[in-house]
Amino acid sequence: MDASQTPPFEAPGLGRKVGLAWAALAWEGLWPRLMPFAAFILLFVAAAHFDLFAGLDPWIHTGLLAVLAAGLLGAGWWAFRGFHWPERDAAIRRLEIDSEVAHRPLVAVQDRLAAGESDPMASALWQAHRRREAERLAALRNKPAHPGVARIDLWALRLVPVLALVVALVFAGGWRSDRMAAALTPAFPPPPPVVANLWIAPPEYTGLPPIYLDMADRDKLLRVPVGSKLAGFVDDTRGRHPPKLVIDDKPTEFKTVGPGKYQIEQTIASGKDITLEARGDEQAHWKLHVIPDLPPTIEFSRPISVDKWSTKVDYIAGDDFGIKNVQLQIRLDGSVLGADMLTDNDEPEVMRIDLPVGGSPKKVSDSFVRDLTSSPWAGLKVRVMLFATDALGQKGRSSVESFLLPERVFNDPTARALIVLRKQLTRDPRALRLDVADGMRMIQGRPESYRYDPIVQLGLRLGAARLEQNGDKPVIADTQKLLWDLALRLEEGSMTDAQRQLEQARQNLRDAIQRQAGDEEIERLIQQLYDSMARWQKELADRMKDPAERQRMMEEAEKVDPNNVITGDDLQRMLDKIREMAKNGQREEAKRLLDELRKMMQNATPMLANPNQQQQRPGQQQGQQGQGNRQGREMMNQLDRLSRRQNQLLGESEREGRQQQQGQRGQQGQRGQGQGQQDQGQQWGEQQGRDQQTLRNQLGDFMRRLDENGMPMPEQLGRAERSMREAEEALRRGDPRDAARSQRRALDNLQQGMGDLAEQLRQRGPGNGQDRAEIEDREKRGEDRDPLGRSEGNYGDSVDSGQDKVPLELDRQRSREILDELRRRAGDMERPKEELDYIDRLMKIY
Repeated sequence: MDASQTPPFEAPGLGRKVGLAWAALAWEGLWPRLMPFAAFILLFVAAAHFDLFAGLDPWIHTGLLAVLAAGLLGAGWWAFRGFHWPERDAAIRRLEIDSEVAHRPLVAVQDRLAAGESDPMASALWQAHRRREAERLAALRNKPAHPGVARIDLWALRLVPVLALVVALVFAGGWRSDRMAAALTPAFPPPPPVVANLWIAPPEYTGLPPIYLDMADRDKLLRVPVGSKLAGFVDDTRGRHPPKLVIDDKPTEFKTVGPGKYQIEQTIASGKDITLEARGDEQAHWKLHVIPDLPPTIEFSRPISVDKWSTKVDYIAGDDFGIKNVQLQIRLDGSVLGADMLTDNDEPEVMRIDLPVGGSPKKVSDSFVRDLTSSPWAGLKVRVMLFATDALGQKGRSSVESFLLPERVFNDPTARALIVLRKQLTRDPRALRLDVADGMRMIQGRPESYRYDPIVQLGLRLGAARLEQNGDKPVIADTQKLLWDLALRLEEGSMTDAQRQLEQARQNLRDAIQRQAGDEEIERLIQQLYDSMARWQKELADRMKDPAERQRMMEEAEKVDPNNVITGDDLQRMLDKIREMAKNGQREEAKRLLDELRKMMQNATPMLANPNQQQQRPGQQQGQQGQGNRQGREMMNQLDRLSRRQNQLLGESEREGRQQQQGQRGQQGQRGQGQGQQDQGQQWGEQQGRDQQTLRNQLGDFMRRLDENGMPMPEQLGRAERSMREAEEALRRGDPRDAARSQRRALDNLQQGMGDLAEQLRQRGPGNGQDRAEIEDREKRGEDRDPLGRSEGNYGDSVDSGQDKVPLELDRQRSREILDELRRRAGDMERPKEELDYIDRLMKIY
């Protein structure tokens, strides 16, 4: 019978039962082979939880893992070399055996007739047989698989890995993923990280510090000025390719400077993101904000003013990162200044004056004062514009101002004629050049008009000949300067050169202070100013030898109000004060005094030229009044010194009183040592008593001088003298605390007497305008001083000018309150020793 050709006869659930039988056969073949591998894995997991792999050398750990893996693979090949998956027939047979049915019904239902299929009787009989066998299929049952491990593992060693795993989990406190990871990954040292030292250096002119980029500051916002440079180094020894710096998706590769060493330098013009890429990954990221550099702004802060012959231009300029240069441009009215700063080639008619700028300030508020009467455009209407330039060369301009350039008034007729020729040459040099040359010859032909001065005669002759031969611009400019110099010589003589040098030295010093020059340069320019001042005074005195010149100067001196005249001594004191302020860093105040010096020089000429004016009646009265005020100031000085000395004695008495009190507290019961300190205190009291007596005698002499000068005696001084006497007696008794109380009363009376005396001097009135201005200026700037009369900052008065400052009543009251509070705290023995020492130092000063 050919069963393979018999059509299958399906029964309900038959396929599932056959599949289970196939699975049982497969498990019985697999499990004996898989059990060693499972035991191996359980033992490995147990060893990992026991942390047996910790501390192993990474290479030994790696070798151990490699050996275990190789052994596992080899054992697997050996175990599975003869394994085959079961076939369907074997599964059917297994199902029949497990069901314990006879005659193999699964095979019977699949059989077919070998012969007689055409016989109806045989076919019917065959079908009945198959139906009967199919009914038997419902009795088929699956039994569990029997791998037979017990026959192989007679000692039940298969349970040892399970027990070891349970103990390991208990030991480790549960499942430990970290220990499993450590067992599977050898502890090789991590690769060196990417080390980046990057920074952004703003442009030098901004004055901003560098910005260091920290890789840990992810997405940090960096605010940098435009034009900043990003530079730095990257160390990446494990990288195969150079790192990249990406700014807004624009990568820039680092330059290789050595093994694993890379360098970069890039200018930042724009962008919003900076990314550092290395080893194919993003290592750091920062956000970027580029600050633009705006053009500077400049404008006139006040209308242009003219003071006699000087032009004053007040301006204010600003820039976000600092102004590098300020320039003043002047040209004749009727021409238009362009939007950009003009160059010498494009606009030769523009007069350019560079204004001093110290450093690169973000804001400049200054004034420019210069004598421009020597300009060929003097007396004509001009247009002025200011330009400011920053470090990038960006330019800002002001609005256009128009004004009449000041012109010097010449009294000498020949000098006026030369200035007229100069103006003609300025207005139309091409058309009037020959006419100006003829005019110069005409003046030269009348030597009596210029007092037969050979220098004027030679200058007119050479200037006319040169102007007639050549009309180029340099010749025109030289002729204009020649006409100006000759006119000044005729007007003021040779003294003009000395005065011009003095003004130039003053302006050079002011410009150096403005641009914050070094101390050596400032000292050199101050010395030049001293020399120029001495030369100017000498030449002015030499002019007095000419009777006509002396008469003219005396006439000018008579027209000047004596109360408004500044003498040569005043100018010298002003120079000394300027030098002192420049040395002490009060440069703004020094600039202000230099401007005042320019004005004072104008009033100093008549007084310097007429030194005997004080013999005249108005001058004699002024001298007497000035002498009286000097005596008053000397008295105020002496009284101030007495007050300061009394304050020092008071401080010493209070300090001795505290020391005695502390000694009594710490030495109770030590009678011998206390007696020694008592003798020491007696010696101190005798010395202090003598000092107090000397001070009292000085106050008595001062009071006698007041009486001799006919000045009323402030009664507070008498009270101060009595308090000093009481203090002297207490000191000789060795009682510093009682002495301190008397000295405090004496000091208060001295200060009140000083105020009353100052008020008397004020009521008597100053002797001249200068003294009055000093007192008014002192009252006006009283708020710039502390309660003890000292300057609180760089206001000009922080340098002692040798003049006495009479304190106002409010200042004296505040001073007394502060000193009283210091004395009160000094007498509080409960305060810390450091604080008491500090109070002592304050009281020594004040």
